[in-house]
Amino acid sequence: MLIPRISHVPFAELPSEARALLFIFALGAAASYVARPPKRSELTPILESIWNRYRLCPSDFADPFRMTALLKTELSSVCFDGGVQ
Repeated sequence: MLIPRISHVPFAELPSEARALLFIFALGAAASYVARPPKRSELTPILESIWNRYRLCPSDFADPFRMTALLKTELSSVCFDGGVQ
């Protein structure tokens, strides 16, 4: 049986549910770095950059631990209005 290869889907073409799930993962990942949760307007451009840079696809949501670890690594160096702890 062949396993279908799922290719990268640009962030702008993701369904709203997938973007919302990515935002939820990012809030959890950023929780240890910021004093207050980042606003959606602050986080969306960063998430778009991460998603497109790593050429992620919807099947990457199947491993929430890997996705959270990636976001923790990427968001650890980002400073939001709330500041880095």
